[in-house]
Order: sequence, then structure tokens, then C-alpha cells
Amino acid sequence: MAMTVLAGAGHGAHTAGLPDWVRVGFAVLLAAVAVVHLRHGAQMAGQRRWWHAGHAVMAAGMAAMYLLPRMHFEGLHRSGLVLFALLAAATAAAALGLRSREGALNPIWTMSALDYLAMTYMLADPGVRPGWLGYVFAAYFGCAVLGWVARAFDRLPVFARPVAAAVGAGGGTAAGPALLSAHPAGGSGGAPARSRMSVALTLAAMAAAMAFMLVAM
Repeated sequence: MAMTVLAGAGHGAHTAGLPDWVRVGFAVLLAAVAVVHLRHGAQMAGQRRWWHAGHAVMAAGMAAMYLLPRMHFEGLHRSGLVLFALLAAATAAAALGLRSREGALNPIWTMSALDYLAMTYMLADPGVRPGWLGYVFAAYFGCAVLGWVARAFDRLPVFARPVAAAVGAGGGTAAGPALLSAHPAGGSGGAPARSRMSVALTLAAMAAAMAFMLVAM
């Protein structure tokens, strides 16, 4: 029996065979992701804090899209469209700005800009978004799931280890690129390892939820 299962995703699509508990399950999972990233952000500083806060906002937005039908919450979806479009533009600008300061295009902000752009796509009116682009985003998130689960991104220095502070012209130190997996105190051991794992798993879960929604739209 056909049932409306992705009305909560904001596009009013109809898909057969997906029960409500699956839709609610995705929302609960994404709410948990938001909580984890809020906790991580509270323990971080600088770029890492903003990065975690951004993923908490994305997870909360995804949970809302799974639960709240566009047909009944059109204003909310339009507000989300504006919010994530602005976040995508601001993050892309920040990535380019930080490139000149850090000497490299920071992958955490590049990926975040793509994530926000995908959120913007999902919140856009179904009549104006090209279907092929949804599959491109879905493929991107599928690769992201594999990358986070396999910890492939840990091989990128910006994810894997602290960057030595550069000596400034006045003898001071300049902050290096944002690091997701480094402990705020720069230490090592069980706690940082658990922190890195929780970040990787929650990001994989959110990427999977986003890929599923894009394919089912």
C-alpha cells in the first residue's frame, strides 16, 4: 500500500513500503546526532566549535524534514531554504577566505558547504530543482558514508593530527587549520579516540539519512 512517507522530508513524495516507524526512527537518530555535535561543540573552540554547531543545525533540520510535512509547514520549509542557502554561501566564502590564511583549501569547510547546498536543494520547491542533481548529491553522501565509516578522512592532516602553530611576524603564534579529531587540550588516549569515533559515526549516520532522502525524493 502506498503511503506518504517523505512528506516530512519537505517534498510531498509518495513511496510504497516505508512504515512510519522508519521515518520516526530517522528523526530520532538525527536528533541524537544533533545532541552529540552540540556537546562536542561546547568542548571545542574556534573553527571546530562552529563546525560542530553547523552539523547540529543540519541534523535538526533533517529531523524536522522527516517529521513535518511540507503541505502543512510550507512556511517552515521556506525559512529553512533561506537559512541553509545563507549558510552554504557563508561557508563557501569562509572556506575561500581561510584558504589565503591557512595556505590550503580546508576540507572541513568545503564539505560543509556541499552539505548545506544539499540541504538547500532538498528544501527547494520540487518544481524547480533538477532531479539529476539529487542523484549527484546522493552519490556524494554515499561516498561520505564510506569515508567516515572507514575513517578514510583521518588520512587528511586537517582531520588527523594537530598542525604546529606557525610563528608570526611579532613572535607570536598563529592558529593552524581547524582540526576535528584533535582533542582540545592536544592530548592523546582513550577520550580523544572515543571523540573521534563518535564524530565519524554520527557524520556517517547523517550522510546516510541525507542520501536516503535524496534518492527517495
